[in-house]
Amino acid sequence: MNEFAMPPRSVVMVSPPVVEPVSLSTAKQHLRIAEDQTDDDGYILALLATGRRIIERRLGISLVSTEYRATWSYAPGSILIPNPPLLTGGAYSFSITADGSAVDPETYTLDTDSRPAVVVFDAIPSGVIVVTYWAGVAPGGIVAPQLKSALLLYVGHLFAHREAVSEDGASELPMAFEMLLASESVMGVW
Repeated sequence: MNEFAMPPRSVVMVSPPVVEPVSLSTAKQHLRIAEDQTDDDGYILALLATGRRIIERRLGISLVSTEYRATWSYAPGSILIPNPPLLTGGAYSFSITADGSAVDPETYTLDTDSRPAVVVFDAIPSGVIVVTYWAGVAPGGIVAPQLKSALLLYVGHLFAHREAVSEDGASELPMAFEMLLASESVMGVW
């Protein structure tokens, strides 16, 4: 990876995920809720989405396919594409614009072997650079089992402790949550 690659000034989600890395059915099993009991389904789905997003933000990755738009004020010789892994090909588009005009793919190299992916420009475009791309694990792909376990711990904890402070004192996530996230971190910490 180019050590001088620049991270973006902003990243926004264009298309949110359509699936979660853990299904509602699996979460209900973890919570010991019968499949036919549907009163809390919406709440459990919200906890799954929240937990996924917390894990993604803490680790700087995407767990499921999500479309993003990253913006740079200008382009140095190379830029980092955040929220790995980058998805390319098929239904997953990748485009770069400079001041609203498409940048020719022949004028840059996309290094998808790096994590995060890096764009190296042959000729540095001028103006505001916007990259629209997909990142995450494609549907049917494998999400690290320890991240699924961390997500289930998060859902279980918040399902059982619906307030920030309970009568018996503050309730924190179990230490196992941190250990599971650290096991998938590049540095061993998050």
